[in-house]
Amino acid sequence: MKLLNLTISRVDAPVFDGGVVSVTVPGSEGEMTLMADHMALISALKPGVITIRQTDDLDIVHEITNGTIEVHDNHATILI
Repeated sequence: MKLLNLTISRVDAPVFDGGVVSVTVPGSEGEMTLMADHMALISALKPGVITIRQTDDLDIVHEITNGTIEVHDNHATILI
């Protein structure tokens, strides 16, 4: 299974960095689920929950107040 490379960072420290099955984010236009080879995009994130689906089908959940996401070349970067 091909994985999406995901990096989540705060201004002061990294939060997550690794390969994931999917990540679901609260986009400015609604919830989005991103997987490997997703098309390029940039979006603002609104308050809500980021859900990271790992290869063992366990989810990691992070609550956010806002942020941005950029996706390109099978890599998603979330700044919160």
